Amino acid sequence: MADILPEKVREAFQTWDAQGQGTIGRGQLMRIIRRLTPHVGEKDLEALFSAAGADPNGGVKYDDFIAYLWADSEPSEAERLLEAARQRGLWENAINEARAKAAKSFPSDRVDRYWDEVKSRLAGDEYSQHVKTAMFVKADQDKDGRICFEEAKALILKSLKCAAAITHTPQPTDEDVRDAFDAHDTLVEGRGRMGADEFVNLARYLQVRVADAMLPLSKVITE
Repeated sequence: MADILPEKVREAFQTWDAQGQGTIGRGQLMRIIRRLTPHVGEKDLEALFSAAGADPNGGVKYDDFIAYLWADSEPSEAERLLEAARQRGLWENAINEARAKAAKSFPSDRVDRYWDEVKSRLAGDEYSQHVKTAMFVKADQDKDGRICFEEAKALILKSLKCAAAITHTPQPTDEDVRDAFDAHDTLVEGRGRMGADEFVNLARYLQVRVADAMLPLSKVITE
């Protein structure tokens, strides 16, 4: 598998390299990485490109980039930051952002109570076990013990559509759906496949998005 995966990545790069020059634009590669890890910083990206020997003014030679990523060495600080962000998932940061936003419109003590209850429920064993059993088994259509994007897509789309409908905001795009998956896609099961723990964090994030939309209707806020 270690030999196959770089070849798959190289094939993907080649589809973007229409002129067959062996390079991919820095801007395009940055967009791909940011889709995988939305919270990655500019300095982290520059450190990753520099470590991989990327041309600061032009494209990235993808053979060199792939060789660097699959080299038998300790991961760089930039790589560790990218992976750590995916392992944490988006849900806790999403709660913090939603809490701060709501506090501008509603009493802060009620907002804190609302989000404390949401966070406690999502962090609890009961919710985690529910996701790892009932939800995971339902999503794992090919029964391989992992969740790919196509298997998770329906759940992500349903949750984001629900939040959008409640708030009367634009419906989620295909990119929004993909971003939610990629932000939780760690190396534990191999890129593109989620194990139970990654799936739990994805489910938590989706619940936060719906809870954020529901907040103005909650009795905790309105009574």
